[in-house]
Amino acid sequence: MNLPDFKRLIRPITNKIFLLLGRAILKLVENSESTQKIQVLALSDEVINDIERFQEYGFETYPLTGSEVFIGFLNGNRDHGIALVVHDDRYRPTDLVEGEIANYTDEDSETGGHRIHFKRGQIIEQKSLENIIDANEVSLGGDTFASLRTLIDSRFITLFNAHVHSGVTVGAGSTGVPTVLSSELNQATAKVKGI
Repeated sequence: MNLPDFKRLIRPITNKIFLLLGRAILKLVENSESTQKIQVLALSDEVINDIERFQEYGFETYPLTGSEVFIGFLNGNRDHGIALVVHDDRYRPTDLVEGEIANYTDEDSETGGHRIHFKRGQIIEQKSLENIIDANEVSLGGDTFASLRTLIDSRFITLFNAHVHSGVTVGAGSTGVPTVLSSELNQATAKVKGI
């Protein structure tokens, strides 16, 4: 067997190897099924449909059309593709430093902020036009429970400081107002770890 015959013999195998991985442009997302499926434009105007897009448990994204897709094809079969990664360099934030992570959308770069950024020094930064969680009610940094205590105290301090227990079997009448008022109670509980 000469070299040209050998090349002809292994050509189907080499073609499958070359077709195992590929880059493409996202054209369409089908998000209504249990597994997200996408349509891409690959090679020279090759449209590939029903590519499964597996995502990590607990994280779900709906990528924008025009994103880049890196695809694996089982056995080099172009009819059975799996999207390995979807990347969109149009909106990727470039201001992170080594070790940081961010959850972001395309609105991060368009509006000057829409992301959750886990920064160095155990700092969590949230940027958005409207906060669902009011930072004045619950703080994510420092003493979270102190902020929560302030929220609860502002609503219940009067009720707590004036409450009495009636129908007490020892003695007659009620217990009277508490001997430790709410503001003093806060000082005592602040010393308990995690409160």
